Amino acid sequence: MSDEETVPSLGAWVRRRRKALDLTQAALAERVGCAVVTIRKWEKDLGRPSRETADRLATCLAIPPNERARFLQVARGERPADDGASTIASDPDGPQSSTQPPMEPLPRDRVPPPAPLPPGSRMPLRRNPLFVGRDADLRQLATALHIGTTAAIGQLEIAAATGLGGIGKTQLACEFVHCYGQFFPGGVFWLSFADPAAVPAEVAACGDTGGMQLRPEFGTLPLDEQIKLVLTAWASATPRLLIFDNCEDEALLERWRPTHGGCRVLLTSRRHHWDLALGVQTVPLDVLTRAESLALLRQFRPDVPADDADLAAIAETLGHLPLALHLAGSFLAKYRHALTPAEYRARLDAPTILDDRSLQAAGLSPTQHVQHVARTFEQSYARLDPADPTDVLAITLLAHAACFAPGEPLPRWLLLQTLDLPGDDPEGALAAEDALTRLIDLGLLDTDAAGALRLHRLLAAFARAVLVDGAVEAAVETTMVRVAKDPNKHGNPHLLLAVQPHLRFMTEAAQARADARTAALCHVLGVHLRELGVYTEAQRYLEQAVAIREQMLGTDHPDTAGSLSVLGLVLLEQGQYSQAQHYLEQALALRQQMLGRDHADTASSLNNLGWLFSEQGQYTQAQHYHEQAVAIRERVLGLDHPMTADSLNNLGCALYEQGLYAVAQDCYEQALAIWQKALGLDHPRTAHGLSNLAEVLRAQGAYAQAQHYHEQALAIRERVLGVDHPWTAVNLINLGLVFRAQGAYAQAQGFYEQALAIQQRVLGADHRHIAYNLLNLGEVLAAQGQYAQARRSYEQALVIYERVLGTDHPDTARSMRGLGEVLHAQGEVAHARQYLEQALLIFEQRLGLQHPDTEQTRQTLNALQATWTRANVGS
Repeated sequence: MSDEETVPSLGAWVRRRRKALDLTQAALAERVGCAVVTIRKWEKDLGRPSRETADRLATCLAIPPNERARFLQVARGERPADDGASTIASDPDGPQSSTQPPMEPLPRDRVPPPAPLPPGSRMPLRRNPLFVGRDADLRQLATALHIGTTAAIGQLEIAAATGLGGIGKTQLACEFVHCYGQFFPGGVFWLSFADPAAVPAEVAACGDTGGMQLRPEFGTLPLDEQIKLVLTAWASATPRLLIFDNCEDEALLERWRPTHGGCRVLLTSRRHHWDLALGVQTVPLDVLTRAESLALLRQFRPDVPADDADLAAIAETLGHLPLALHLAGSFLAKYRHALTPAEYRARLDAPTILDDRSLQAAGLSPTQHVQHVARTFEQSYARLDPADPTDVLAITLLAHAACFAPGEPLPRWLLLQTLDLPGDDPEGALAAEDALTRLIDLGLLDTDAAGALRLHRLLAAFARAVLVDGAVEAAVETTMVRVAKDPNKHGNPHLLLAVQPHLRFMTEAAQARADARTAALCHVLGVHLRELGVYTEAQRYLEQAVAIREQMLGTDHPDTAGSLSVLGLVLLEQGQYSQAQHYLEQALALRQQMLGRDHADTASSLNNLGWLFSEQGQYTQAQHYHEQAVAIRERVLGLDHPMTADSLNNLGCALYEQGLYAVAQDCYEQALAIWQKALGLDHPRTAHGLSNLAEVLRAQGAYAQAQHYHEQALAIRERVLGVDHPWTAVNLINLGLVFRAQGAYAQAQGFYEQALAIQQRVLGADHRHIAYNLLNLGEVLAAQGQYAQARRSYEQALVIYERVLGTDHPDTARSMRGLGEVLHAQGEVAHARQYLEQALLIFEQRLGLQHPDTEQTRQTLNALQATWTRANVGS
């Protein structure tokens, strides 16, 4: 009989257990959550804890399971059933175990400090002193285990759905054990499930010396008898924590998990999908945050500042993967005198990053796992069977996924598109889904709740090195071009926003080849960026497409003409009219020569030239080109085709600018009807038609109708494109024009300012659309007599226009005219005349003597001259 079994007082028991655990009175008080003086009183047998506090005190003192009931009786001052002198049974799961109190609730609002494990625990891993962060994961795990279910550590946010190799699943479980194991009075038992054949021996070891010590002769019993005794103990009501490390097999979990009793089971697994009957709750485990990554690296190099840019770049390059960061930190520490963080960062920029010896350290980690990043991936990849059809398809999908931007959300449908499955093959679609599930359950691919996929950048590097060849690249790039064409064709860029990072990545990766697929990628990316209004970038990619196609296909190929045409439009939108005209006319000549005059592409070139002349104020010429385009498209495409509507709309714009409002309105109404029928009510083209129709109504004084149509267009664009889209901002500006026309300047100003806020967020500071809005804002401010604010608005517009379009562009001249008018109103006549004369010169040279802008500026200048003359004569 032990001394503790006959302890007559609470004080003696507390003193002996506290000293056995090497705790001070202050440390024990912190664990229990009471004052130090309270511990001193208990040890002097002065007072007793409450029932709840007694339970917590028993846990904090790690009272053995078979002694806990007796301790609680003494702590509460209750009379033992045998008057205090009985011997405690040697079987921890004998009759007294039935009186075992329920497990104390696990703290879920905080992570408790590490503490010794209860006696009888089997935990081969010491706590890792380099462990950082993960508080939220630990608390979430505590929540899952508290309710008595099985919890699996995994991850839903990066490469593998339930835990990419090297992400720290075992490290998290180890930290959980050392922080929360103290709350499981029956002990903690760590079992490796990496080798299914070794699991029986792992289970049996839990009952022997170094574990529960179920019987003195336990080690001499047959293995089956040992396992039976352990499973019987696990089935008792005593709260215990079981860790099944590297458990990937559902049958293995079903075989060894307790079916009832007080045990909680914690898995570490790469597997994401579990049979619902098993009751597994997946706890997502992500890569480290940026702050956690830097904290881990600085544990190896504390001499490096916390805000060091090179350490941050190293963490980003390694994708914040804990294993890679641990190896990198070890390397930086080992070679601190020979290698700076900047030099190590340069090493990691190599395409063969996984070949760097810093990521291939020999030996085992504190968790007894291989410290070699590539090998952790190989362990998962090796489980794909080349003889299994599902695994073969999984290998193909992994290779395809490696061609997309690593670490970026990858739409599931986009990856499946690369298989080019027939649309009428439902079984093929199911087989593809099975293959994806296989990759996710091996930790080779990650998924989120919405089904989007993600491939970690280091795993992508592994897959590219092992699987990607020219045929794989061709399949993926061809799919990307095909996917991008339809939204580009219909002018609906928001449909491509989700895949834009992948389109950019693929296009940049293809630059070194400069082949036909490179040109196709540059072309579709350029078209997409043009639709978004990102003209400078669009121009760069389209120039590359033209150069490659002219070299590979020749100057008389339809694809070359296509890239020339879009490049011309991008230059047009930047106000580079002469260069734009050169490319657009070249494209038209090529198309007429190759395709004939009655071809849809020829009509597109005519349409583009019509737009060019409209932009330059040459509306009669613009009308001529648009009329030709309408005629061709009606013959070739039909009266109800969306592209026929495009030409009708553009013809309406040329007529509108000439003041032919009734005819322009007819064109707009025809175009709108076609778009609504062909594309639907919720399409950007439909919104465009409503907006143009509203403008011609505004010009005719039908303000109520104009406002109604603009509000419809705004609602569509907010739904389809979003509240922060450039075209949404255009609609707000148009609504402002309606209110300004009615003299409601304050309301107009509100719309302009709302649009300006959107534009500055999404377009940047130097976009011509912002300058246009600043011009409108200047007008309404001046109309309200707010000349100082109007002046600032015009000056900002002028700076943007001069920087983006040049000093002799008509839009630049318009901002000069507005600035001149405000200066005139402020009495700065000489300064005003300077701007107005400069604006008039630009209009005369660029738009001609008869253009409305030229005439308006001339009249303004004449009025200023007359005012100046009267003022001087009067003086």
